[in-house]
Amino acid sequence: MKSNARLFFVCYPDTNHTIGGVKQIYRQVELLTEFNIRACVLQEKPGFRVNWFKSTATVIDIQAYLQGAPNPETDWLVLPETWVANVPTYFPGFRKIIFNQNAYYTFGLDGVVDFNILNLYRHPDVRAIVTVSEDNRQFLAQGCGLPAEIIFKLINGIDGDLFYPPQRKIRRIVFLSRKHVHHARSVQLMAAQHHFLHAYPFKELPRLSHEELASELREALVFLSCGHPEGFGLPLAEAVACGCITVGYHGLGGRDFSLPALHQVEFGDLKGFISTLARVIESFEADPSGSIDSLVTHAIDLRSKYSLEEEKKAAYAVWSAILNF
Repeated sequence: MKSNARLFFVCYPDTNHTIGGVKQIYRQVELLTEFNIRACVLQEKPGFRVNWFKSTATVIDIQAYLQGAPNPETDWLVLPETWVANVPTYFPGFRKIIFNQNAYYTFGLDGVVDFNILNLYRHPDVRAIVTVSEDNRQFLAQGCGLPAEIIFKLINGIDGDLFYPPQRKIRRIVFLSRKHVHHARSVQLMAAQHHFLHAYPFKELPRLSHEELASELREALVFLSCGHPEGFGLPLAEAVACGCITVGYHGLGGRDFSLPALHQVEFGDLKGFISTLARVIESFEADPSGSIDSLVTHAIDLRSKYSLEEEKKAAYAVWSAILNF
C-alpha cells in the first residue's frame, strides 16, 4: 500500500486502565505501519504510553503533533465514538474517521443523549466510519441510517499464542472487575447457597496485563460474562478461545461470535444467571469428556475466524479502501 497519508488515532484523555478499545487503537497503528502507512497513537501528555499490553505502535503527544506542522492535505484524524461532538471544532477542515468501537455509545454515555449526533456523523469532515462487529455495522447503517458505503468493519484478532485451550483446566469460576461486576459478585453470593457449587471457587480478576489475563482464562473452567453493552466483547471472545465454559451476557456485539458457545442469560436476570450456571456445571459434571470436546471445538472455530491473520486481512481491506477515496 502506497500513500502519503498520515493517520493519527486520538487516544486521550490518557488512561492505563485495561480498556479493550485502547488496545485496538494501538493494534491498528501497528498494522498500518506494517502496510507502510504512517500512523501514530495521539496521547495527551509527553512520554505517556499504555503498558498493560505489548505494542510497537508509534506514540506521540498532542503538543508534539502541533509542533510538527499538521497538514490537512495528508493528515487523517481518527476519533473515538465518544469524540464525535468535537468533529466541527477539532482541527476543522481535516479529514476525519470515526472509530466507533461501541455503537451503543453512539448517542452518548450514562443515559445522556446528544440529539445532534447523527448530523455530526454527516459532517463534511467525516469521510469514513470504522467499527468492529457486524452487529455494530448494522446498528450504524440500518438503525441510524448512516451511509452504508462509508461504514467499514474491522476484525478484533485473538492472539493464538496466548489464548488457547490447555490440556487441563481448574474447576474455578472467574469474572472481571469491570462492567457490571456487581452482577457477578451477586451470583457468587447466590452460588454459596448451592452446595454442589462449592467445588467451584470464584475468583475476581483485577486489572491485569494481557499475558496475565490469558493465563487466568487458560486455567479457569468457567467465565462469567457481565459486559453490556459491548461493541465486540473481547474478554468473552478470549474466554471462548481458551476453552472456558462461558455463562452470561453477549453484550449485543458479542452475538457475532459467542453463540452457541455462550450459555446466554438475559441482561440483569440474576436468578436466570445462577440457574443457568448451576445447570451448565451439572451438565459438565455428568459428561466432562464430551463437554471438553465441545469447548475445544468452539475454541478452534473462534480462533480460526478471529485469528491475527484474519485481523490483518480485514485491516488491509478497510484502510486501503478508505485511503483511496
